[in-house]
Amino acid sequence: MVSVKTIFAYLLFLLLAVAIFMYLLFPDQVVQAYLEARLAAVDPTLSMTMEKIQPAIPPGLKMLGIDLSRDSQRLVHIDKARISPKLMSLMQASKQIRFEAQLADGTIDGQATIDSTDPGGQLHVEADLSQIQLDKLDVIETGKRFTLAGSLEGRLTHAEGRTLAGMTNGSLTVTGLQINLKSPFFGISDLMMDQTEVDFSVNGPNLRLKTFTFEGPMLEGKISGTIELRNPLEQSRLNLTGNAKPQPELFSHVQDNIPQGIFNPRLMGTRGLIFRIRGTIDSPNVSLR
Repeated sequence: MVSVKTIFAYLLFLLLAVAIFMYLLFPDQVVQAYLEARLAAVDPTLSMTMEKIQPAIPPGLKMLGIDLSRDSQRLVHIDKARISPKLMSLMQASKQIRFEAQLADGTIDGQATIDSTDPGGQLHVEADLSQIQLDKLDVIETGKRFTLAGSLEGRLTHAEGRTLAGMTNGSLTVTGLQINLKSPFFGISDLMMDQTEVDFSVNGPNLRLKTFTFEGPMLEGKISGTIELRNPLEQSRLNLTGNAKPQPELFSHVQDNIPQGIFNPRLMGTRGLIFRIRGTIDSPNVSLR
């Protein structure tokens, strides 16, 4: 008679063998192709490559060395990421997947919901961003006119509909924003912002800045308007209006580099400066109103 211990040993060996074969024969290329297809549905110019993808315990996928690019130009590098399904949702029409990623010394933590009853698999994503360092993002480092540094956090949502293009909404905050101008403007090469907040939406190539507020020792104000995203990014078209209030520290920096009579510090301190920005990111055209 076969003992319970023997049956348990055979069962354990069988489970271990299945786990090993699943690991060795894991269809990583199939999974990567699916992820790239979902990414292309959001933006056809985006692509993704990764060094390694493998199954993980608890059930899920672990990915290492992920590069997100637009037309072969790397935007961000993700050190590692993990995707795991909510097991109870696998038996439901709406499949829910948890994901987390590490990039630029920060994290992204969120959830994706896929409607399996729809042929296109409608997708809804919610993500929280925390302590992402702007100066460690490739898309920021490659700026021709300026670079940015600071700690980014906030929330993003993305939803795809049956008839409409996917819509992305975001509410982000940057603490300790530092703008480094590669060509000084009236003797200023660096601007510091204690707090910067932006509320925006993206629909296809159109980015709408609902509110963009900034506050620092040199300058405070707000900007709103639209940006028509193009490739390369520096050629994106700007249609923005804003109001800025220079602070005394700013006047102390520019007083020796700006002609007298252009700005009245006393007047600027009460109503600020109203401006419009047209042109492109690489060659903006700023006019005063």
